[in-house]
Amino acid sequence: MIEVSNLVLKKNRKSAKSFFKTRYTRYYVFEDGEILTLTVHHNRVGVLGIVAQPYFLKFDEITIEDNKLIFDYKNVIKTFRIYNPKLKKINFYEKFEKVLKILEGKVDSRIFSRIASSLNREEYMKLIGFGPGLTPFFDDVLSGILFLNNFYSKDFDKQAILEIAKKRTNNISFYQLYYASNGYVPKPVKMYLEEGIIEPLLNMGDTSGLGWMLGISFFFELEG
Repeated sequence: MIEVSNLVLKKNRKSAKSFFKTRYTRYYVFEDGEILTLTVHHNRVGVLGIVAQPYFLKFDEITIEDNKLIFDYKNVIKTFRIYNPKLKKINFYEKFEKVLKILEGKVDSRIFSRIASSLNREEYMKLIGFGPGLTPFFDDVLSGILFLNNFYSKDFDKQAILEIAKKRTNNISFYQLYYASNGYVPKPVKMYLEEGIIEPLLNMGDTSGLGWMLGISFFFELEG
């Protein structure tokens, strides 16, 4: 079953063109610069994303028109499940120390040490774009922090962070930070916080899910 974020459907009469592809995910960009992701991974629909069968990875362009998805102007999809990337409530998060233990051996100790020291000093802007991954590991950590600042209506200067992110990190990571700072999360993060389902988040990228988990735990236990 195809699953589509409701933010995708709001791009009515807009088209996104493919610009990058991995084995399991294809990335498309709209004229306004926002990035749509199409992945074959179950339960991994993004904020502005689609989950579909591998067959759909072959298409170069996606058009949204009156609640329909049109692939390469001829393949029309009308039936799909809709994902809402907004959270209603938060019921669960892992303790900070437990997340640190999960991270051991998965992130280079030197990288992790630098990130940990910056978190302790709340020097977030210095490390935007730092770390391994398509979305750099620190950007994943910061996404969790930004999302919760928004969710709990904390006083934080998201615009200053986003202005620096626009210069220091890639566009895919920038929009992740942008969406998080405006209160939107991918499905694995929502399942984790609302339902306590950890596995989809742990499997989100090599380190991305763990980065989100670390940022979330840091907010609750050390920052928030």
